[in-house]
Amino acid sequence: MSDELKRLIGQVMICGFPSPYLDAQVQELIEEYYVGNIILFARNILSYGQIAELTATLQKLARDHGQTQPLIIATDQENGMVSRMSPDVPGLPGNMALGATQDAGLVYEAAEMTGKLLAQAGINMNLAPVLDINNNPLNPVIGVRSFSDSPGRVTPLGLAMVRGLKKSGVLACGKHFPGHGDTSVDSHRDLPYINHDLKRMKEVELVPFEAAIDGGIPVLMTAHIVFDQLDSLHPATLSRAVLQDLLREELGFRGVVTTDCLEMEAISRTVGVGRGAVMALAAGADMIMISHRMEWQKQAMNAIYEALTQGVLPLSRLEEASARIAKLKAGLAMPREIPPDEMKREMARALNLQEKLSCKALSCLHRQAEEIEKSRANAPFPSPSSVYVIYDANAPIMMVQGSESAKALPESLGFVFGEVNIELATVDEAISAANKAEKFDWLIYLSSQLTPADERVGTLLGDHPHSAVWLVRTPYLFPWFKKRGAKRVYALYERTPWMMKAAVGALLGQEAEGRLAVQVEDYAPGYKACEIPND
Repeated sequence: MSDELKRLIGQVMICGFPSPYLDAQVQELIEEYYVGNIILFARNILSYGQIAELTATLQKLARDHGQTQPLIIATDQENGMVSRMSPDVPGLPGNMALGATQDAGLVYEAAEMTGKLLAQAGINMNLAPVLDINNNPLNPVIGVRSFSDSPGRVTPLGLAMVRGLKKSGVLACGKHFPGHGDTSVDSHRDLPYINHDLKRMKEVELVPFEAAIDGGIPVLMTAHIVFDQLDSLHPATLSRAVLQDLLREELGFRGVVTTDCLEMEAISRTVGVGRGAVMALAAGADMIMISHRMEWQKQAMNAIYEALTQGVLPLSRLEEASARIAKLKAGLAMPREIPPDEMKREMARALNLQEKLSCKALSCLHRQAEEIEKSRANAPFPSPSSVYVIYDANAPIMMVQGSESAKALPESLGFVFGEVNIELATVDEAISAANKAEKFDWLIYLSSQLTPADERVGTLLGDHPHSAVWLVRTPYLFPWFKKRGAKRVYALYERTPWMMKAAVGALLGQEAEGRLAVQVEDYAPGYKACEIPND
């Protein structure tokens, strides 16, 4: 492989590596293949200081090996369920929780704070916002990662996030074009198909993307989904009809198009990673994402080289993609060193914002339903000395979320409840010892399934005088619990300590200010219009 072509190919790759330090894989990617873009995951991040040191080391390595522009260093800091930063960085609620605030100004604040924390750690692109409209309640991969089920709600909040990230100096990347919201298949596991025609898509799925394009969003990420009415043979990532005819020519997007990770099974189990990389470039993608395996990263770069030398892929297409990425990099600034006192103040501001957003996002669904029925809301619970927490041990993990530590839930609950005696039980354990629940002051069920719980869970909740349901995965199950006599039902949208802390406060009488941003069976959210904040 000629050095000139190798450098050109390296600039269109965005690659991950397995370690929280400069390991052999990333060294080879930068030193030997001149890879110009890096994606980081939780596996790469141990602490805020460590990630700042790692990103600086990566940038120096690239400079030392002839890269005249900075690396793009990206991560998925969507907040909520999909967060990559270390525990010493204050987390913020995710998109559907922010949607429940009905306040684009708060979304802007969240995005600006997220961007500041990323930028100061040397991360210059956030793979956010999610612009998908979650109009399928059983969607296993988007769900609460979406702001809402309505284009009129997703659009202003998505634009606010783009502007907040821009204000902080971090590139925004909207995803997943042309829309991943109406699927019941996770493209990490299989290839989804959607049959909507272009008219319907222009009225629903494409609305936030068109607005983001008009607003100058710099990067869009593709979806590994076959849209039958646009191209029945190829997923959007590999489709010229989608990326060139629709995105470039009809919608007028002039920024960088990155693929989602080609290791996802929608691509790797169908056309394969190497062929997929060539097809994506030929279709109009500019940046090829391969997040994990070195063998597949090399396979893709070798396949691109062979396609170029054999005339299958025009050199002009690679040069066009590289030029777009170079233009994007031209506006990047290197992170400045932050004095310790300033960083301490920034972290304090982030914690204050965490608490404010959580209280404004938490949605008290039973109370909102009773308002519609013109019934009186229930009184606060008494302060507990003991709490019985039932959780779904076998709930499906959203793959993009990453693996959860077995000790994460006890630690989170300890943070939330302090000195209160807490006992955890799986659904099966709670059902087999049904009388045990009555010995505790409170009974909390953490609902993290996409489908209804065991009927006997409903009986436990109905029998206990101080029971509550915390919907930490999907709010769409509210009607099921309401019909089974659950006394309190809150949409938390995520199983994070800050949202659970807000839920405890609500049980003790504090106001839960969120209004559900999606339609469920017998409850309309009454969502008000959001104005997009100025920069």
